[in-house]
Amino acid sequence: MNNYQLTITVDDKQVVLERILQVTRYRGFLIDGISADVNTGTNIGTIHLMVKSERPIELLVDQINKLIDIKSVSVDNNT
Repeated sequence: MNNYQLTITVDDKQVVLERILQVTRYRGFLIDGISADVNTGTNIGTIHLMVKSERPIELLVDQINKLIDIKSVSVDNNT
C-alpha cells in the first residue's frame, strides 16, 4: 500500500471535515491519521490527513478539490 499525507486548507465550516472523510471513504482510501487546526482570526482551517491505498492519490485529491469550502489540497509526500 502507498502512504500519503495531504494538507488541506479549508474555510472553517462545521461540515467540511465530514465531507472530506466521506469522500475519502467512498474513494477507497484508509485513514491512518488526522489533525486539524483553525486560525480564528481568518477562519481558515488546515487539515493534515494521512491515508493509504493502492489507488492513485490523484483520485482523492481531485474529488476533495470539488467540495465546497475547500481552498487547496496538496500532497506532502509519498512514502
